[in-house]
Amino acid sequence: MAAPWVILRRFLGIVPKQADAEHAAAISTALRAPPRVTVLAVGPSAHPEATRPDKVPYLVAAGPCGVLICFCVGDAPVETEDLIVARDFLPSMDPLRQPTTGSVERVPRRTGSMPVTCNIRSLALTPGLYAGDYVITELKIAKNNHRAKLLRFFSCEKIWIETVVFNPLSCVDREWSPSAVVAHEGKLWFIDLSWGIFSCDPTDALPVLQFHDLPPGRYISEGKPFIHTIRCISVSKRMLRYVDIARDLDLDGRVAEKKVVVWTGIPEPDGFDADHGMIWIKTYEMSFKKIWEDDSYRATQLPPMVPEIVVMNPRHPNVVYLFLRGTLFGVDVPNHKVVGFVKDARKLVAPGGRHCVLPWDLPPSIANGNIYMHG
Repeated sequence: MAAPWVILRRFLGIVPKQADAEHAAAISTALRAPPRVTVLAVGPSAHPEATRPDKVPYLVAAGPCGVLICFCVGDAPVETEDLIVARDFLPSMDPLRQPTTGSVERVPRRTGSMPVTCNIRSLALTPGLYAGDYVITELKIAKNNHRAKLLRFFSCEKIWIETVVFNPLSCVDREWSPSAVVAHEGKLWFIDLSWGIFSCDPTDALPVLQFHDLPPGRYISEGKPFIHTIRCISVSKRMLRYVDIARDLDLDGRVAEKKVVVWTGIPEPDGFDADHGMIWIKTYEMSFKKIWEDDSYRATQLPPMVPEIVVMNPRHPNVVYLFLRGTLFGVDVPNHKVVGFVKDARKLVAPGGRHCVLPWDLPPSIANGNIYMHG
């Protein structure tokens, strides 16, 4: 039986346009159990510009209703104009010979006064109000402006809609630096890892934008380019989680050893508490020294060095996946034990790995299919 989730590489594979690939599926993959990385392959029929083979597919967002893909040239993109949605995934009938496949839909470009380009770190794909529908949402925030904008594509209407919403941080003279978006409890959570979180319901006709602070002491006065290697916010076991590689001070004011800290966020429905509608509870913390001293870590043959955060297991909040020297490995943090690792993962997870992979909760149609435990 397949694991209910996989780790997806953001740079996707490409099916060559050859005679034997003329009828290749628009999207295909062989599912692999974490910490192995699953790579989606995009067929020729899914490419928006057949005359631009230099544009490679890149994963923007993933969820139970499908995956959102853009096309770019060169390094990991920040903006895009071309989007497709892959969904309707079907399980493999012969897992030894056939991959899991899906179909794609091209998303029309925006028109009128709406910006054509989308910020990839502020885009999300979520289910719509009715079965089979989906919504693509982008949040645009400008400093010193009381108006923010939600740009939404509704699949049922095949149209982009621009909605102006009140910006609760309009009085703050600071640029919003989007890091990622996660879906939780019917809302989208737009994240700036140095500042805080905006949330709203993407299906509301008139969404209300609400701001939430980070856990205590985690605010930074300005964004850092590689902050995603030491912090992440994701959903695990139906709760919002904040993961941090922290370094506190000891009783004498000296820098203490680094550790992994996880907080659980509990939204407040009235939104009037001191943390802007969010209570953060420290769930656990563990020093890297204890992890390094465990026999399971020694089995990886890795040096005692602080790794980068990659993803949190969406089913088990105790397990965090990390990256160090080409090895992707999962750690049960409270028990300071390595629960699995993959060597030579440089091509799958480059430095700055949080922007190179995404967790994917498998759609129901393939959640109980076949998954490769090796290779």
